[in-house]
Parts: sequence; structure tokens; C-alpha cells
Amino acid sequence: MLASVCQPTCRLFMPAPKVIHQPQTQQALQRGFEQLVQAVAPTLGPLPRRAIAQNLDKFELLDDGGLIARRIIAIPDQQADAGLMLLRQALWKMNQTLGDGTATLAVLFQQIYAEGRRFLAAGCDPNRLRAHLLRLLPPLSQRLVKDARQLRSQEELSALAFSLCYDEAMAVSLGEIIYTLGRFGQVDVRAGHSRHLRHNYVEGSYWRGGAQSQEMLRGTTRAIAEMQDAAILISDAEVEEPAELVPVMQLALRGGIKQLLLVVNSISEKGLSVVLDERLREKIRTIVVKLDEFVPADLQQAQSDIALLTGGHPILQAAGETLADARASDFGSARWVWADDKNFGFASGGGAPQDILATVQRLRAAYDESSDDVARARLLGRLGRMNGGLATLYVGGIAQDEIRQRKDLAERATRALRSASVGGVIPGGGVAMLGCRDWLLDEQATGDEELEARAARQIMAKALEAPTRQLLLNAGYDPSEILAQLTDYETDTGFDVMRGRFVDMAVAGIVDVAQVQVAALQRAVMSAALALTIDVLVLHREPETMTEP
Repeated sequence: MLASVCQPTCRLFMPAPKVIHQPQTQQALQRGFEQLVQAVAPTLGPLPRRAIAQNLDKFELLDDGGLIARRIIAIPDQQADAGLMLLRQALWKMNQTLGDGTATLAVLFQQIYAEGRRFLAAGCDPNRLRAHLLRLLPPLSQRLVKDARQLRSQEELSALAFSLCYDEAMAVSLGEIIYTLGRFGQVDVRAGHSRHLRHNYVEGSYWRGGAQSQEMLRGTTRAIAEMQDAAILISDAEVEEPAELVPVMQLALRGGIKQLLLVVNSISEKGLSVVLDERLREKIRTIVVKLDEFVPADLQQAQSDIALLTGGHPILQAAGETLADARASDFGSARWVWADDKNFGFASGGGAPQDILATVQRLRAAYDESSDDVARARLLGRLGRMNGGLATLYVGGIAQDEIRQRKDLAERATRALRSASVGGVIPGGGVAMLGCRDWLLDEQATGDEELEARAARQIMAKALEAPTRQLLLNAGYDPSEILAQLTDYETDTGFDVMRGRFVDMAVAGIVDVAQVQVAALQRAVMSAALALTIDVLVLHREPETMTEP
């Protein structure tokens, strides 16, 4: 095991402010890049090495590039720290968006930057070199996914999941979940209370934010309150006084409602006294929940989605409405409603199917068109709820640290499997990128092609070998020897490091997620090409330390 100690560090020193110029700028940036890549690259492949991160008096064993990058808050070398932070942000964003590919991105980035520096020293213009590197991206991306194929069966999804997490029980569960729910299904990964994994399916949709009183959960099975054929009223009200709820309760009683879910922004103890009154509870059972959303736009969107799914109308203070203005037509409905102390949900809502379908189609189009990672994550969450089905995977372990690591692993694998459901898979083990390298070298350069264009081709041809070389190195093989033998085989043939022989990667089930590999290539090229144009570093006396990338 190779241990790279990545210790979060606070800047207790007070460096003097500086302005750094070339060639010191490139040297400083590369020192930072290399330190981070040396910690992340060993995690690539099915036989990875690992890093140890020290956090106060505890040591954490890490095998994921994104988590390693996140654990490194700063390094004492302030000049190199600028480069490390630049790459750290790219790796963490990749991890959060797609769940995989951080090590591939890291080794591609390092190779592109290192080769680019050589050509800059030979007289290439950095901006023209960057332009030619970016110009190669579209054809390389298309070539990379040329032989992509869709995963059609649960077994194929489970096999891919195993290549992502190397945990057979987890792979089987995730394969079944994604096959059952599809790429937009809502998957909730939670810490379990045993050493084993288990999962279950729940019809309907749920949101964070539970019952506002334990009294509402008393006497229920597993501290979950359930109601059948319930009415649902949504509001952004912040209920302080009991009198604010009286008109709603009277309206519900006149309408013959026996079960009511009330969704509000907040409610005081005095307000709860109305719905918890024993005389009223004999006539109408009420569960009050609040939406646990911190961003106002997310809160409003959640209220709108619940109203759409239940056929109700939200009572919004922002529109000048109060709970006293509620009408019978504002109540939505659902066949089954549930709430615990952290979440609430429902199934078989009374919303109009044609309206829900139109919203789903609009959200899918927005998801496919968006390039903003945060926006895509929000759209994915909304789509999962609109689909009306969810799965919960309970991850167990011997100790809390193991449970936390397995939970993170399951979440990353889920994101990668979603991507595979969209863009399919390509031959793994770096074989697809080697195919792009061969295509790039076969392309004939014109005689009048400028220096930077030729340099960009050579840089990319060298970089596309880097993931395969690192994977072989991590598994204990000589990369040069294996790559030399690989030229005697067919295009889709690669080296299976687990079995120690050359195989057809697709037939052997050794595949990579197409979207992940394309994203790693694109982000590595764009980030490294931009870094090659940096000429000056401005170092502050007290730079801000960012715990989040």
C-alpha cells in the first residue's frame, strides 16, 4: 500500500505579499499539480493504492480522488498552493457531478500541462496552443464514444457497479435499483444499523422535513405516521398564533376531511396546540410538516411540485395570501401519506397526469441541455420525485468510519450509474482513449500547419496514454512493456490487470462510463490549457483558506 499523507493544514505563517512572474509561475503551478496528482493517481484502476489523510488525532484511509482532493485544504508552499487549488476544484467538481473519473482527470491534466510546458519552452504561443488544444476536443470526444453501447440488463448494470465500487453486495443492489427505477429514479443512501446492506422500494415521492411534533408519531409503527386518503394543504406560512390555523381546520371539517397533511414553513408550539387538541383530533387527524430547504428558490419549487403532484394550490404569502384565504379547491390529495421525524412523502397524488407528464418532459429537456452542475443536480432531484418511485439503500459496517466510507462510495457509484444509463459504456482500462490516440496519430498534418497545431496533436497523443499507464503501474505491471505488446492485438483488446492477460474488454465486461470519460477528457483539456496561459501569480499576505473546493 502506498500511503500519501494529505494533512489539512491551516496557514499559521504570515508570508509577504508577492507577484510571481515566469518562469517561476509555471514552476510553482507544476509543483502544486504534482503534489495533488501524486496523491490521487494511485487510486486509478481495479487494484488501486490508497492515501492516508490525518485529521487531528485520527487517520482516514482514502481510495477516492475526489475525497483526497477535498481533504487537502492548503499546503505550506504558498506558490505551489495556487496550482494545487486550481486542480483541486476541478477534481471535486467532477466527483460531485459524476461520482467517478477524478483520477483519470488528474493524470490527463498533469500530462497535458507537463507536455505543454515543453512546447512553450520551444517557442509555442500559449494562447494559440490553448486554442488548438480546445479545437481537438470535439472530434476526440466524438471518437471516444464512437463505440458506446447501452446497458440493457440488470446484470450489466451490476457488473458496471462492481467496477466502480469493488463491493459485490453493493454492486448487486445498485444494479437492481437503477434497472428498476431508471436514470431519473430517486435513490436515498442512508447509514444502516447492521453490518450488511439492504434496500427497499417505496411508492411515491418524499422530501426532507419531518413531523413538527413527536406527539404526531406517538403510538405509530417505527415512529412513522401514516394516513390513507388524506388531504394536503401547502403554504409558506410561518404559523405563530393558534388563530391562524382555525380557518383552515374549520374549512377541512366542513369539507368532511378526516386526514390532513399540512405543509408550512414553520409552526410554533402555540400553533401546534390547535392540531394536537384531543377533541379536534377525534374529528380530524392532522400531521404538520415543514420543508427543509435552505435556498428560497428550492423551497418555492418544492411547494409548486407538491401542489402539482397532489392537485392542490399553494397558499403563498408572497402572493398576498394567508391561511384564512384558503378554499376547498386549494386542498390536494393522496392515497397514502407518511411522515417521520426527518422526512415526509406521499403516493398516488391527485394531480392531473397530463400536467405531470408535461412537467417531466420539460425537466428532462432542461436537464439534457444544462451544463451547470448545480442546476442539473436540482433538476435530477425534481425528476426523481416526479417519477413517483424511490429506493432507499441502507449501508452497514462494523464501525462508523466504515459505514461513512461505504455510504460515500454508494453515492458516487449511483451518480456514475445514472450517467451510464444515459450515454452508455465504452471499452474500459483506457482502451477507448488509446483508440483516440491511434486515430490522432493517423491523421495527416498538412504541410502549412502551424507549430502550435502540431504541438497540440503531440500533447494529446501523449496524454491519452496516461490513464492506461497509471492503471498498469498501480497494478504492478510495466506500462511500456504492456503497451508495446498491445499493438499486436485488435482495437478493443486491453490488458485485464485482475487476470493478468489480454482480453476483449467489452466481452470481458471491463467497461467505463462514456459520459464520465468524456467529462474527464474535456475538463482536463480545458483546465490544463487555461493553466498554460497563466503568466503571473499574485500572492496575498493572508490568503483565504477554503475548506470546500
